[in-house]
Amino acid sequence: MRIVPRSAAYAALLVALGSFGPLTMSIYSPVMPAVGHDLQASPESVKLTLTTFMLGFAVGQLFYGPLSDRYGRRPVLMGGLLFFTVTTFGCSLAPTIGGLIGLRLLQGLGAASGTVLGRALTRDAYTFQEMPLIMSWIALGMNIAPTISPSLGGFLGEAFGWYATFWVVGGFSAILLVVVAVGLGETNKFRSDSIALGRLLGGSGTMLRDPRFLGYVLTLGFAFAINFGMLAGAPFILQDRLGFSPREFGLIVLLNVAGYASGNFANNRLVGRVSSERLLAWAGWFHIAALAVMAILSLSGILEWWAITGPYMVLSFGSGMISPNSSAGAVGLYPKLAGTASSWVGLAQMGMGALGTIVVALLTSLGSRYVAMPLVIGLMPFAVATVLSARLLRRRSPVANVDP
Repeated sequence: MRIVPRSAAYAALLVALGSFGPLTMSIYSPVMPAVGHDLQASPESVKLTLTTFMLGFAVGQLFYGPLSDRYGRRPVLMGGLLFFTVTTFGCSLAPTIGGLIGLRLLQGLGAASGTVLGRALTRDAYTFQEMPLIMSWIALGMNIAPTISPSLGGFLGEAFGWYATFWVVGGFSAILLVVVAVGLGETNKFRSDSIALGRLLGGSGTMLRDPRFLGYVLTLGFAFAINFGMLAGAPFILQDRLGFSPREFGLIVLLNVAGYASGNFANNRLVGRVSSERLLAWAGWFHIAALAVMAILSLSGILEWWAITGPYMVLSFGSGMISPNSSAGAVGLYPKLAGTASSWVGLAQMGMGALGTIVVALLTSLGSRYVAMPLVIGLMPFAVATVLSARLLRRRSPVANVDP
């Protein structure tokens, strides 16, 4: 069966491609303490398995986009999926924490293919005007899967061991590889054998001088720093300090679905009526407010699951507004270089996400009487930067890039 662009099957493929990278991180989150116990590693070392995955994910963003602009989406996507599948099954066999850290880096390189090319495939099929609404629905699906997956990860960890999470993700990736190989045709209508790769890479210079492009990319990157900083810190607070099991932690994280879905719904209602700059700034203020509430609760000596999860839901609400707007805006500005633009979007997401986890890991390793304060201190600068970056959207792009 051929997958036709703009069809329901095409949209489902876009959701799946975009979700397996974040799913790989979130399904693993509940079993991180178990990895430390099994491999006799410190919490800081275990957090590095998340950080190195995101670093690999970030570096991989630089290559898949330009390569797909030059050689086409389909062959580059198939290569990335194959590499991801092999390294994912390799992670399940890692005998030491050092081996797992290295394999997670390679796994991240492969995972970048789905996110980058999922956005590029979206731009291949939809116009700039359609992109924000389409991305809202795709982003909702992409974020429901990795938000639900901690529950699955907790169940797998308790029933079979932490390595079972890699079996499931590897199997999912193998299925996607078969679907792409059998059903997806080439969608890059601007591809030409005469285009030099150096010229494609040179297009990055134009993008990085475009204040609107930077505004979209930076707001998304700072939001991801907050999201992944929370993802790295919350399991150890809720499990090690509050005594929740991996399965219970996964169920608590399900509450974030409501936060993200609400933000996504609000975005769908407001897009087209409220400017992107204002929507992104509002989302940044939600992040600031959520972290401020977390700080007040922590300094008041309140250490309960709702004192962490409540603000986390508000952070998810803000992300539900930022993700579709920033992704659609950045990629939509450059239809002829959608893959390259998508690479920069992904680099910002995962590079800043990795920075968020590093900051949280460093601050939590120092210890604090107020358990949640390392999260607040580490993530508040990113929330403020989100609001400031949205101001870049007031400026005009240097060239007219969008299609009618």
